[in-house]
Amino acid sequence: MITVFTPTYNREQTLRRLYKSLKNQTVKNFEWIVVDDGSSDGTEKLIKEFIDEDEIPILYKRVKNGGKMRAINIGVSLAEKEFFFIVDSDDYLSEKAMETIEEEIVTLPDDYAGIVFRKVEVFDNGESVRKNETFGGAQIDSNPLDIFYNKKILGDKAEIVKTAIMREYPFPEIENEKFIPEGYIWNQIGENYIFRYIDKGIYYYQYLDDGYTRKFSEIIKNNPKGLKLYYQYMLRKKIPIKNKAKFLIRFFQSMYYDWKKEKEN
Repeated sequence: MITVFTPTYNREQTLRRLYKSLKNQTVKNFEWIVVDDGSSDGTEKLIKEFIDEDEIPILYKRVKNGGKMRAINIGVSLAEKEFFFIVDSDDYLSEKAMETIEEEIVTLPDDYAGIVFRKVEVFDNGESVRKNETFGGAQIDSNPLDIFYNKKILGDKAEIVKTAIMREYPFPEIENEKFIPEGYIWNQIGENYIFRYIDKGIYYYQYLDDGYTRKFSEIIKNNPKGLKLYYQYMLRKKIPIKNKAKFLIRFFQSMYYDWKKEKEN
């Protein structure tokens, strides 16, 4: 029923925790696809050890380093299950995550894109951060723009989307760039499909020092075309003025870095 997809780059240590959470699932009607984005650590050996244990179905593919978005496109092309669930290599799931997902999927209308759960931030000691966890209701049928800008439900979320729909909306692949915000795709899907938001936390994460969120200034310098594409898209949406102002500033930043990058080349 579900493809759990993990793009990874030099995450040998945290992959062990994710794998443990997957093999401990109360329901195991899923496959795990790992796209190794050119890791230089022991990731390949580790995943082969997991495969040899034969606890869960695992498909491993090693590719040349091209960034998370290209890896997602590859994962979608390999997926054989109906729903696609991105779980990052430094995160992990509750033991009943798959059971909870399956319980909610069976009630999902056929024309919906998928379901969305809460992500729960945790500290190194395992304690969770309560801020921005609640969706404010047991179930909300809506789209990402409405959820964020109108209902003010902020924070990271765990999207489980129909694989067929993911194939309709691939991430742009820009030469010499490796990143574009995932919201660029989720928002586009939300223009044509409804998501069901479930107020349950099934996904645990930590912000690492070398993660995307911590390195935004570096990301915009290295991926100006992708960021410019995203900001252009967001500036066309009906969102609050203060948010448009923020996107406008970042749009000009991305234009500047794009110009600078082109000049250097």
